[in-house]
Amino acid sequence: MKIMKIHLFIITTFMLLILPLTLANNCVWLPSDIYDEAFDQHVLDLMALGPIESCAFSVLHGTDVFYSKGFGDQPGTDVAYYLLSCGKTFTATAFLLLYEQGLIDLDDNINNYLPYELKNPNHPTSIITIKHLLSHHSSISSDPSPPMYLEGLLNGSSLFPSTIYNFWHEDGPFYSPEYWYDWEPGTEFHYADIGYDVLALAFENITETTLIDYITTNILDPLGMTNTKNDFTDYSADKLAIGYNWNATSQTNEVSSYFNASLIPGAGGFYSTVDDMAIWMLTHLNQGEYNGVRILNETSIELMHTEISNSDYALGWWTEREIAGRTYQGHGGGPFAGFATKFYIKGTLGVIFLCNQGVGTGFQNSIFDHIFDLALKLLQEKTCKTNLYFLPIIGSIFIIAILNFLKKRRKN
Repeated sequence: MKIMKIHLFIITTFMLLILPLTLANNCVWLPSDIYDEAFDQHVLDLMALGPIESCAFSVLHGTDVFYSKGFGDQPGTDVAYYLLSCGKTFTATAFLLLYEQGLIDLDDNINNYLPYELKNPNHPTSIITIKHLLSHHSSISSDPSPPMYLEGLLNGSSLFPSTIYNFWHEDGPFYSPEYWYDWEPGTEFHYADIGYDVLALAFENITETTLIDYITTNILDPLGMTNTKNDFTDYSADKLAIGYNWNATSQTNEVSSYFNASLIPGAGGFYSTVDDMAIWMLTHLNQGEYNGVRILNETSIELMHTEISNSDYALGWWTEREIAGRTYQGHGGGPFAGFATKFYIKGTLGVIFLCNQGVGTGFQNSIFDHIFDLALKLLQEKTCKTNLYFLPIIGSIFIIAILNFLKKRRKN
């Protein structure tokens, strides 16, 4: 009798261990569930239409990288692309660090930190604050940029920081009142790249160090973003994407010269990789902290992401950016100088997309939209599949064991 009880105990234990595995529901999303061969082919088809020579993306969910992949001639996720305006999020973070340290107030007059006075000629007594510049409410116009200003940046004849004085100071050689809007600072939103370079100049006077060096030392290095750099010459050829611009006249994709990011240090001063930008996005998705390293406190992160009135923008961060009918939070860059970049979040989800196509036919957006649309599945519960193929075997073993047990019991 005792042997039969032991036998029954072993069988029951076996059932309790095996049955849950047999009935286990596979409810965890895997990359192959979302980004399969059909996805790869669709991306390659869109790249061919673009044309886009190379691109890379990363999908983040909560505290982890869900999936990263590159395509094209330079498919590595450790290949650097020019970030363009995505770098504004670094600039805004640097200013919020100064704010945390009590070195500035966001409502300070920017002229307190400049070597000369900038003022809107239509509202000469109205101050322009740090917050106005971070949120594109300064009334400085750089969209469209003054032609000579943009041309100077491209050919290197216009240099930071003198270009700010030359075009926006009333005594500058290329100054025009048309480079200022007629509305009062702080009352309206208009995206202005130059505003972030004004911030970069002010930053140097506040800290006595360059904005680029400060960001590298106090933000990038602590987070381990070692492949995010200001100077493209710091990369080896195999780790730097080649930029392209589409020539509509000749219908060819032409190689673009690398842009000197130091010319616009506040507005777009960095090159980076998908792997590094995944760290950056995870830092924001997790209230300013990554891998035990805190860059900003939670209050500052909330402030950075809080929408300013009269806009869909916060401090260096779009809060409600609509792209092709979809609404995200984050930032984009370009297309310009051979590159286009995007990183946006929705809830606990983040997507980074970098490509080496500046002027093109618009297929950069199509690829990004496709990646993000599929990533939205991660915000849904996965339909569970029950593994039933072991049930007949286990059922048979159990029935045989019970019959055996009953047979021996009758004999006793």
